[in-house]
Amino acid sequence: MKEIRLCDNGDLDEVAELCQEYHLGIEVQAFHDPYIENFDEVLEKHKLVLANIEGGKSLHAPFWDLNLGTKMKGIRQETMDMFNYAYKIAKSLECTEIVVHNGYIPGTSWYDGWVMRATNFWKEFFADKDDSITMCIENQFENDSELLIKEIDAVNDPRLKVCLDIGHANANSNMPVEDWITSLGDRIHYFHLHNNHGKTNALGYNTDDEHLAIGDGTIDIKRVLELAEEHCPDAIWNVETKTKYLEKSITLLQEMNYINADTLTK
Repeated sequence: MKEIRLCDNGDLDEVAELCQEYHLGIEVQAFHDPYIENFDEVLEKHKLVLANIEGGKSLHAPFWDLNLGTKMKGIRQETMDMFNYAYKIAKSLECTEIVVHNGYIPGTSWYDGWVMRATNFWKEFFADKDDSITMCIENQFENDSELLIKEIDAVNDPRLKVCLDIGHANANSNMPVEDWITSLGDRIHYFHLHNNHGKTNALGYNTDDEHLAIGDGTIDIKRVLELAEEHCPDAIWNVETKTKYLEKSITLLQEMNYINADTLTK
């Protein structure tokens, strides 16, 4: 069966129960806020809760105002610091993936120069890291897959892969979700699965980013998952819907035989 995880959306206890019930892994999102109160207590609680989850574990890193290909030295250093902060937490929680954002905004920087600086950033970041964690770059506002392809290929390190967020691709890009999958291929190590109604405003992107159940919205989830199996069969699927839509999404994955209903703890 597929390796499938659930995004905790900050609802750790509720989502952890679902993970235990359905034998799934978890993506931790609490620490994408680098200024979390009672940090030590929160970290210890996560250690206790995650110890009872048998599936894989991943962490979402901070992303606000960061840009790893920036020309601004201060922003670059803050980005490096935040990625190292996330890496330390991921190690503590025994996560095997960290999801990060590029911070690239289309039209704000020349592609090749940005990729060159991003490549140097990643080489510096990986210089003192082992191979226990894969860094997964999530698409956000990119118009298409070109930047991620250039970045992954330029860095050429097995510890750097793509997290394809199909909802972001549907809402924010000019490329069909299906084409993102076929063009990126096995560069995709990880998926964020959720649905929405695509571009819904005059600016050309969905300001709500609805995070609906995976079968609700304009994404053809059946076709998307078929292509995922064909082009990146080893990729991890993380269901990143709002918490209230997780069970509906799990049910659909059961109906499509990606989750084995016979192994449930109900």
